[in-house]
Amino acid sequence: MFLFGLSDGRVIDGSLGGNSARWLNHACVANCEAVESDGRVYIQAVSNIKAGEELFIAYGLTTEGRASAAVRAQYACRCGHRRCRGTMLAGV
Repeated sequence: MFLFGLSDGRVIDGSLGGNSARWLNHACVANCEAVESDGRVYIQAVSNIKAGEELFIAYGLTTEGRASAAVRAQYACRCGHRRCRGTMLAGV
């Protein structure tokens, strides 16, 4: 699934005619961020990126209610960064 939630509650489904941004992976220390403007999402660099370097965003996933250990395990992060938070969930 390639879903991206907008601030107004709409959801962009990148699997339906989406562009290459749908292939961005999560990293706890990302080199890009998603910026929403006028119902569109743009990917913007937040640091210098070398040619050939993979692009990452922090997914910031949310769940209903408090995330149980099982939910956290389902969304475990394995980005390998020394500051890895261990989860792709926001605020955990």
